[in-house]
Amino acid sequence: MKRHASGQLALSLGVLSLGAVAWLAVVVAYAAPQGTAGAANAAAAKATPRASDGHPDLTGMWYRRVAGPVTKRVGKSLVIVNDAPPVEGAGNRYNPGTPKYKPEFLARIKELKDDQINVDPAFHCGPPGVPRIGPPQRIVQTAREIVVLYDDLNGNFFRLIPIDGRKHRTGIEPSANGDSVGRWEGDTLVIEVRNILEDTWLGDNGLFHTADLKVTERLTRQGDTLKWEAIVEDPEVLQEPWKVTPRILPLMTNTEIEEAAFCEDRGVADRATGDYHGNVR
Repeated sequence: MKRHASGQLALSLGVLSLGAVAWLAVVVAYAAPQGTAGAANAAAAKATPRASDGHPDLTGMWYRRVAGPVTKRVGKSLVIVNDAPPVEGAGNRYNPGTPKYKPEFLARIKELKDDQINVDPAFHCGPPGVPRIGPPQRIVQTAREIVVLYDDLNGNFFRLIPIDGRKHRTGIEPSANGDSVGRWEGDTLVIEVRNILEDTWLGDNGLFHTADLKVTERLTRQGDTLKWEAIVEDPEVLQEPWKVTPRILPLMTNTEIEEAAFCEDRGVADRATGDYHGNVR
């Protein structure tokens, strides 16, 4: 898979084992400049823009993915290159958490994790799906619907979400991003996602799901910040609903979503190592 990047991340972590690099790729998410805590507080303190119908206006650019660390192989280890050009604000640590599977499915999780290079659809340029694709990157809001745009590792994706009382569609094929409908609960937009393609994963390391997966997202704008929350329900395989770690994203005023570069499968040499466990988003 070849992908453009806004820059490369410099981390002075020295030499990591392959296992540590795999862990790092899962736990760390890299975002474009998100600002300091003080700046975030100032952004939240601003007046919340509202649409003509009185609801908060969620329109804007909220998130931009930046490429993960640059590595090179040294013997049986990977070295994180510490002299690559830095990206301002990048390297923010984000751990989405991990869903709690029923004991009888743990062996399958391990099997998929160990063979992720071969069986993870997202590794071979497939759409990551909801919720793996992460928070909205660019939102366009009208009175009838919102459009969510993504510039992802695997290409450009979009979601069209009715907010005018329309119900879930019937008689349609499952898709990676599913079928979404939104409703307002006060100043929070609640999005219910159904009919998600079973082939997608919830995240790296074999986090599979069934056709009965349901995802509920909540978007709350406060000033110039957007809070994204997601709850994942799949009672056939999960012991309990998975509450993804929320993200609070400041409005990005000096950047815009870009056309994604062409995605290609990784080469045979990379696949042969069997050590890839990171689809950083």
